[in-house]
Amino acid sequence: MPGLMRTLRVASFSALIGVIAMTLGCEAGSASIAPAQNAGVHAGTLRDHSNAKPADAGHATAAEISEAIDAAPPAGSARPLPFAGRETVSVAELFAAMREEAAVIATSPAIGRDYRRLLARHRLREADLALDDYVRVKLAFEATRAGGLWGVAWTVTDRQPQSDAVWAQWRALRLPDDRLPDITATAECDELSALFAFVAHGMGVSRKSRLGLFWPTHNHTVAVWMIEHARGETRIVAPTSQIFLDGAQSLDTRGFDPTRQRRIYDYRREDAAATTRLPAALARGFIAALRRDGGRGEDELQRNRNARESRQWRQLGRRG
Repeated sequence: MPGLMRTLRVASFSALIGVIAMTLGCEAGSASIAPAQNAGVHAGTLRDHSNAKPADAGHATAAEISEAIDAAPPAGSARPLPFAGRETVSVAELFAAMREEAAVIATSPAIGRDYRRLLARHRLREADLALDDYVRVKLAFEATRAGGLWGVAWTVTDRQPQSDAVWAQWRALRLPDDRLPDITATAECDELSALFAFVAHGMGVSRKSRLGLFWPTHNHTVAVWMIEHARGETRIVAPTSQIFLDGAQSLDTRGFDPTRQRRIYDYRREDAAATTRLPAALARGFIAALRRDGGRGEDELQRNRNARESRQWRQLGRRG
């Protein structure tokens, strides 16, 4: 019974996010972006959430959550992890290792199904969006989102909309092995969105893919993936946190309208230099997380994310 109650609490946990968001907020400051790029975007702090929509866990059952957490790793995960015997790893080396993992993960049947589903939803052709681009953006998103594979937790920070502070936290993190804790760093919604865009670009998406910051309200930030093709541009929302969203929402959520912001600029800021050194154990943990879970389907990833964020919030002292 205690185990059942624990998993049932996970199922209702995402509702807490909306409540906390109404109380605390999500810094949407944009001082580091050129004023011309901020035309029409109000960048005040997130303190007014009277219109926020509380989240839920996407109707996941306790059994589904437990099954997702305990699921066996996909085939191929026994390959040796990179960076063995190393003390530190550069950001460039991490991105190169991520590209290698993406090539393997692209063969996952679940990834293929999600890719074809996204193409059909937006009436895109494979020539409009290559599988390689989809996989790299998807992995960057699942790794860096709040509650994601790399253990970044959402919290109010009042920092600038860039991911420098996340990389600083990672540089200082010392792990005994390559097992990631539930929390490796904390960041606010705009920092999460910048982190996602920076990592996706670091993995090497094509010129057809642009990734930028989007303010769906004056006090909240998510990311948008813009896909250029012969017929124009397709915008896909990447909700880097669940603020104002229920627990079922993931990449390509319809919870926000990305056309409301006329211009969304490609985020090309270098938040961490290619030569920046990270602890090798952390880098191995990042790759291990992608290898273990990157090939899973969207629904399973989302259930695992919700459970992980529930643990993060308990560790941060937030209880429902």
